[in-house]
Amino acid sequence: MDASEDKHVNAALQMNNFKAALNGFEKLVERTAAQKRDERAGLFVQKADMIDYEKFYAAVQALFGPEVKNQDVKCFYRKLCNNPDAPTDWCEIFGYYSSEDDSLTSQLDEENLVFLVSRKQRVIISGSRRRDVIKCIVKIPHLDLLIAASQRGLITVFNNQMRVQTSTNVTDTSWITGCDYLSQLKRIVATTERTIIVWDYKAQGSNQENYFVIKPMDHCLLCVCVVPVTDQLSRDDILLGDDGGFVNKFTVNTDDFGLKQAKTKKKVQNQVLDSKDFKSVKRKLHNDWVMKVRYISTLNCFGSCSLDSVHSLVLDTLKRLEDSAPVREFSMPRGANTFCYCIKANVIVTGGDDKVLRLWHPNISTKPVGKLVGHMFSITEIVTNEKDQLVISLSSAKVFRVWDIQTLSLLQVFHDSQGGPGDMQIYSMIYDSNHGMLIAGSTVIDMYPLARMIQDTKQVPHTHEREINVMLYNKYFHQVLTICSESIIKVWELETGLQIYQILDPHGFSVELTSAAIDESGFLFATGAYNGTVKIWDFGSGQEIKILPEGKDWKEEEHWIKRLIFLKVPEKHQHLLLALDHSGKIKMMQGKENDICLAVIWELPDVVPVLQDGNHIVRLKASTKDRGVTMPFPDVTLIAEKTFPQHANNPAVNTEVNCIDLLQVDGYNLIVAGTLNGVIILWNFVTSTVKELYRPEDCFTVNPDLDPKRFRINDILFLLRPPECARRSSQDSVCSSSQCDSSKGPQSSKGSKQSIHDGDSKDEPTDITMGEQPVEKKHVGGTGATEAQLPLLVTAHEDGHLRLWTIEGRLLKDMLPFTKHSAISLTCLYTDSCARILLTGNVEGHVILCSIGSFLDPPHDEKKFRQLLAWRAHALEILQAIYVEEKQVVLTASVDGSVRLWHALNGHYCGYFGQQRSFDISQTGDFILPCDVNEYPIEIKEESKFTEHKQKYEYPLILDRQRWDKMSSMSLLFKRAPTKPFKVEHDFKFFKSLSSPKIRKYSLEGFMTENKEAGIVFGSLPIYRVPSPTSLRFLPLIGSEVIKESSDGIPGRKKGGHVQQEKTQRRRSLKKPLVPHINLASFFFPAISK
Repeated sequence: MDASEDKHVNAALQMNNFKAALNGFEKLVERTAAQKRDERAGLFVQKADMIDYEKFYAAVQALFGPEVKNQDVKCFYRKLCNNPDAPTDWCEIFGYYSSEDDSLTSQLDEENLVFLVSRKQRVIISGSRRRDVIKCIVKIPHLDLLIAASQRGLITVFNNQMRVQTSTNVTDTSWITGCDYLSQLKRIVATTERTIIVWDYKAQGSNQENYFVIKPMDHCLLCVCVVPVTDQLSRDDILLGDDGGFVNKFTVNTDDFGLKQAKTKKKVQNQVLDSKDFKSVKRKLHNDWVMKVRYISTLNCFGSCSLDSVHSLVLDTLKRLEDSAPVREFSMPRGANTFCYCIKANVIVTGGDDKVLRLWHPNISTKPVGKLVGHMFSITEIVTNEKDQLVISLSSAKVFRVWDIQTLSLLQVFHDSQGGPGDMQIYSMIYDSNHGMLIAGSTVIDMYPLARMIQDTKQVPHTHEREINVMLYNKYFHQVLTICSESIIKVWELETGLQIYQILDPHGFSVELTSAAIDESGFLFATGAYNGTVKIWDFGSGQEIKILPEGKDWKEEEHWIKRLIFLKVPEKHQHLLLALDHSGKIKMMQGKENDICLAVIWELPDVVPVLQDGNHIVRLKASTKDRGVTMPFPDVTLIAEKTFPQHANNPAVNTEVNCIDLLQVDGYNLIVAGTLNGVIILWNFVTSTVKELYRPEDCFTVNPDLDPKRFRINDILFLLRPPECARRSSQDSVCSSSQCDSSKGPQSSKGSKQSIHDGDSKDEPTDITMGEQPVEKKHVGGTGATEAQLPLLVTAHEDGHLRLWTIEGRLLKDMLPFTKHSAISLTCLYTDSCARILLTGNVEGHVILCSIGSFLDPPHDEKKFRQLLAWRAHALEILQAIYVEEKQVVLTASVDGSVRLWHALNGHYCGYFGQQRSFDISQTGDFILPCDVNEYPIEIKEESKFTEHKQKYEYPLILDRQRWDKMSSMSLLFKRAPTKPFKVEHDFKFFKSLSSPKIRKYSLEGFMTENKEAGIVFGSLPIYRVPSPTSLRFLPLIGSEVIKESSDGIPGRKKGGHVQQEKTQRRRSLKKPLVPHINLASFFFPAISK
């Protein structure tokens, strides 16, 4: 009794101790969460009792004992740091999580599977008989058709949408055992137990049910395969396996079916042909049933498997069927039910009743090179996925197993749980490489899609919970940095898409980050916030290095940082940043080595009011103030001349700077700015001038009927090829990672390694013509082809136009990118390191890829500026697009909160950052789209210079002189009058002489190229001078009698009263045909040669 009481007391003490430990743990969590909230808000002051991870782990061990694992406590502490307000449970300390998390984890793990069983599609064949099963399924890749043959005689052809294209019903007493496609005869062959069926599936009408029956056969046919013959266009070889262990080669020709069909005039449902009339050879290779026969084109041999334990698999050339020479034989216990060949791994995989998958080298038949064990029932089918190097095996219990052929590891196991006891077997299985689908046939057709072929989630892909504000790419670390409006910084690995780390509220609680930049080395990045604060971070660790604190008298939105650029600094451990704020001010910030705070040391004066007064060029005066450090830009003041203001300052017109770019190279020290009202301003610190390059008309006036943002410049960019890229020849112009600062052109969509820069040297025009303005052929300041290349400017405008300028302000190219809808506002610009590719995005989510490599070379031929591709990447506005040269991919960030990855050349979708499965950025032919995009990419192809430019419109009819001369000129004068008044016959000689024109071999020469006063459309049309005709040959004056008789009724001649005169004229006009007196020739043609 005392012992039991002691047990109860100990249990009560343990319970009380555990409750006390839980209370202490709750207090520890509350203190830690409060500390993290203060750290986010920037209110936390470091104290001696602050809780870090070591103290937290020690406190947990003191409460719950040393049994608590370090990794579980670390996961809990990381969760608490990332979200202090998230619900927590003490069970998580011991590695146990709630059921909701488990369900979420299992749901996310489903995306890591090879096949998504939950997205299975089922096709029920209508018209099939009761208890009928799909005995054979064949895929025709080049036609993208699927053939399914049921056991009781129904042969169905499906299109790429799995809709029935045609079908026939074979009325035979025996069951169908297999089918295949005759590639040369364009027909379908099927085998029953005693006959061969040949069906023309393309026949129309009543002939659709007609087929040919070849019989008799010596043994029961069990399988069929067609040998692809390329040297004979009208012959196909068929391989047949039967129950006697024989492999037959049957040869069929087009004449065997075409002549028979022509001689037979009656409509017969099937026509019987004698099998002895066909050329055939056979050889006994097995001592049991031949279960499968296949022809392997890569090895140039056939293979057949049997239930024979000695001659289980035979692999040899077709010549061995015609002689008695030894063949290569593979032996395995209980034989083989099926086999397949993997081309890349060069192995043959067999499976049978012993439940073991064996891997064989084609030339080594003594011992398998590997075994895969795991099936509990007999293996009935094996297929391969060549692209992903997968082997899918199926057992008689409808259990699928997916194996990696390279690592021999099991990736996935799933089974078909639907169906009754009688539906337990799947008779056929194939893998459709065109659509990434595993297709199995039983009583129905089930299709299991690949996980990567399914749009990643049913919801819109999202990288952040809020819209993306900034996206940057670090080409040295191969990582992507993204920032959302909720002020969360995330760093991702480009190749895999996995998140490396994140920073929550980097500038304080609920302070939105609006801009960021990465320095030239890639080790640092800077962020700018809504309140004007700027911070510099270590890219590798995410630690804060320097900060520009918020000023006390700063107003809201006044110092909002819109753009940040790192400047080149000769001194080490010193940082200079160029910043553009919301008010349009451009300023420079300096960070010294021993100072944690940044300081604004330089600011550009506001030049917009001076330029508005009519000064297109303003001189700059450099300050002589010595700052003690090397400055990339000196302190300057404006030297403005007094002029009469051309435009009154209108407060309703926004003239602030909206975007800037920087060019710091040898010989150039430039800052260019684009304003909200469309003015381009260039600061040249070498010549100490600031120049207005472009000003739209009426940009300083307000029109309530027009959009006030129509002139806005959304982005601006310098285009200058580096010297290491400019020195290359045109033959070696493809940027590669070993040649030009880790930049490589993307691959071709056909799988070749052709770059998108390869076409830069071609001068052919594209199929799509853009709106553009003429270009002068003489380059400003140019003396020859070997001169130094001058930098160019490219601007993205609110009106949807993409314009290229020289630094003198001359417009070189004005184009409207071709997308599904034209004139869409452009939002961003990006170019590669060699300035060969120009990337831009618009507000409707389109990405436009242009080739500019040859265009940058003087004299800047506008035909060499070519748009290559356009595709819809997002459903909403694109904020940033980046071209990654070494991986040949494009990154896009949108206001929908997602950052997506695309192939650069063909616009194929790779995935989005934040998805569970890793990226597959290798060039692939699979085409998938995100679930919020349903538009296909638009590829702009070139016209070949060898093809003729055909006229795509019809000319109007003109007078044919030869027809005119052949017709009688007097026949038209004696035409009978119409039966009814005011009815005119339309068979005039002139109209009968009209015909389509003969195209002249020479064209007219224009003397005027444009007229600005006529407008943008009519002013761009060429004006031609046509020589005046020397003489005209007129048509006969038709209707002269009418004019003569009516001359008596001319007013002014007095013949009777006025009323009587009108009646007389009307009576006479009713008696004569009303034929107009017109010289028709002068209206339809300008000149007639004699």
